[in-house]
Amino acid sequence: MSGRARRNGFSLIELLVVIAIMAVLIGLLLPAVQKAREAAARVSCANNLKQLGLAMHAYHKDNDRLPPNRLDEGARATWAVLILPYLEQENLFRYWDLKKTYYEQSDVARLSIVKTYFCPSRRSPTSGTTVSTFGDTPSEELGINSSAHFPGALGDYAVCIDRTGHDATGKT
Repeated sequence: MSGRARRNGFSLIELLVVIAIMAVLIGLLLPAVQKAREAAARVSCANNLKQLGLAMHAYHKDNDRLPPNRLDEGARATWAVLILPYLEQENLFRYWDLKKTYYEQSDVARLSIVKTYFCPSRRSPTSGTTVSTFGDTPSEELGINSSAHFPGALGDYAVCIDRTGHDATGKT
């Protein structure tokens, strides 16, 4: 045997080089993973819009009109409430009394989260605040004397009503 003993293993320099190479590879991989996640979120957001469109068409098929921005005059249910049964949210829809104003609804009706109303590339239904923090105050015209705020569930989508501004009853 020669004067030097043979060692099996890595030297410190070899180990540091391997760690540095792995760090560079991970650094290159992370942006690609983020892009893939964002692309998936955009696809999910587009699917939500498709589901909302299909719900609008199903409502139209059953009622011979698109859902109105808001029922009647005042603070009645909105389009988002009216299409709940077409979004497979029949149980939540049952909590809404369409004869009552928004302010007279139960907390379950006003504050329940509908996942389809959130675009995942913007936020998720469980991230951050889940209700409007600004709140809403009923007017005395509705016969509700209150200065209390009535928060409601949030969503990321809106609709346009027709040029005439008619609601489901044909009133303006």
